[in-house]
Amino acid sequence: MEADALRRLHYAAAIACGVFAAMAAHIALTMLGVGLDSVLRNAASGQKQQLASALAWWAIGGAGFLGGWGTGAYLIAAARERAFVFRFAQRFLIVLAFAVATAGGVMSRSGNLGGTIDVISSLAALTLGLACAFCGARLAYLNAEQV
Repeated sequence: MEADALRRLHYAAAIACGVFAAMAAHIALTMLGVGLDSVLRNAASGQKQQLASALAWWAIGGAGFLGGWGTGAYLIAAARERAFVFRFAQRFLIVLAFAVATAGGVMSRSGNLGGTIDVISSLAALTLGLACAFCGARLAYLNAEQV
């Protein structure tokens, strides 16, 4: 019973880290002006804004998937007591957390927050990140069951 609860906790943590990675990608892309909201900001958007929005959509989904998969693989390796993978992934997650905190701090100073367009794009990024993080974590745990 205890192992099953620990596995579910690891699974939830992998999904949460995948969502965290997707939101970090969303913040970074929005700061660079290539976010999901680029199409919504201009009603008569051209190909450039649509391409930027499409690339942001794929980048956010990819970050969520890789975050969920990577964290799932990390937690599986930590549970199986593989020291090298555990130390490497621990340091990487610490660096990622500092990078996201810095990006969030810079974005909060820009004054470009709020409004309907920002809420819509942030909720879309959250939903996309959640779906892709779930898929990534599920893939990591399915691969671990086969090994």
